[in-house]
Amino acid sequence: MNATDSHVPVPPDGDVCYDKFFVYNAADVRRHLQRLVDSRCMLVAHAEGAHESVVTALLQVEDASLWVDVPPGHETLLRWLNAPQLRFEGSLERVALRFACGPAQLASHSGRSALLLPLPSRVLHLQRREFMRREPPAGALTCRFPAPGRSGQWIDATIRDIGGGGLAVLGTREQVDFASGDVVSGCRISLPELGEVVVDLRVRHVVEREHRGRELAQAGCEFVDLDAATQRKLFRYLMQLDREELVRRRVHD
Repeated sequence: MNATDSHVPVPPDGDVCYDKFFVYNAADVRRHLQRLVDSRCMLVAHAEGAHESVVTALLQVEDASLWVDVPPGHETLLRWLNAPQLRFEGSLERVALRFACGPAQLASHSGRSALLLPLPSRVLHLQRREFMRREPPAGALTCRFPAPGRSGQWIDATIRDIGGGGLAVLGTREQVDFASGDVVSGCRISLPELGEVVVDLRVRHVVEREHRGRELAQAGCEFVDLDAATQRKLFRYLMQLDREELVRRRVHD
């Protein structure tokens, strides 16, 4: 089975910034979902409005519905059954796929318990090159987040790279004291010429490394439930980085 590629960031649904990446035609929606079934790709899923995500699998795609494996844990199953929608994301051949549908019904599929859901009305189909991370100039961008367990105190960490779906922060192990799955709320990023944005981050992975005799940690994070105004600011900043990179290339050509 192919695991979900955590290095392909996926943006939130629902903003006009991503309209061109959505597939609406029902036949195309079924085709993309069937590729996930055929390739046995794992999906990361969560109930709408919940932060907790679990791994599941798409079992079968039908004309107007689909089948998904039940999640581990009775509480998670109840949360999924009571949610108006479930959100799924995965990746296939360096393409990020995301969709939402619901409500889910508990039924039997090939003699085993499974969830039956209506076919989603659209699927986000996003190639890595369209949503890749950019590297800001060294030291130009920092992320300020609340210090764990220290009320009123803040920690600044360098942003190593940033994209529309997330970022990576780099700092000492004391600064970047996170574990995979942590959700860090109220993080502040001051975007040059655009002002400050406040975001929530979900930690996807943490890598420790040594640099010039110092023990450092880098945390790869995804944005959680970005609002439309913040998305637009981030996209303007990314376009600004692209323009600056283009100027540098022209100078060196």
